[in-house]
Amino acid sequence: MSPPPPPPASSGAAVLLMLTLGGLVVVAAEPEWRGLTAPLLGLLLVTVLVLASGARRRETPPVPPARAVAPRAVMPPSPPVHPAKTTAPRPAAPASRTAPQSAAFADLSPREFELKVAALLSALPGWYAQATRGSADQGADVLASGPGGVRVAVQVKRYRAAVGNGAVQEIVASKALYGCAHAVVVTSGPGYTRAARQLAQANGVRLWQARELSELQRCAERGLPPPPGLLPGPS
Repeated sequence: MSPPPPPPASSGAAVLLMLTLGGLVVVAAEPEWRGLTAPLLGLLLVTVLVLASGARRRETPPVPPARAVAPRAVMPPSPPVHPAKTTAPRPAAPASRTAPQSAAFADLSPREFELKVAALLSALPGWYAQATRGSADQGADVLASGPGGVRVAVQVKRYRAAVGNGAVQEIVASKALYGCAHAVVVTSGPGYTRAARQLAQANGVRLWQARELSELQRCAERGLPPPPGLLPGPS
């Protein structure tokens, strides 16, 4: 435990004041002690001054020490926030018009593909087509006749690779054999070689792929005649 605080100086001065006043009373009453009057008066004056000083100290409140204020930390400026860039979605690539038809032909056997082409030609206004008998076709898988008696020999190739010029040579020979004025080669594959295209152009042979078959399918559904670039019109 901490020791009790010492009594204030003002209480001791008050006791001294009382003793001094008592001494003055005694000196005034006893003539033989009057020589002590001056010292007692001096002591009385000192006591009064001490009491007055203590009173002023009690009246003046102590000033609390100033609180030290810690300096505020200076935060670095935040980097600017840029809005996130939004990327516009890319438009979807248009679906190939020949993709569904090519997929449908890919599931067919060679004979089924021949029958499919014959049925497609027969669905056109004014046209009739018939598939020949397999290996005895002499190069023509389908024979078609249209408005005005026009006749077309068609060779159907169920291929996964490009068709070469051998197919063009065969259909040119079959055209003369069956008395047809026009010839067509159609394939389910990716197309034709450069040599096949050159030979077809020289002999007036039309080359079809899934795109041309899709166009004929739309004409059949709408009851429209085929475009002249695909099939000849009346002679």
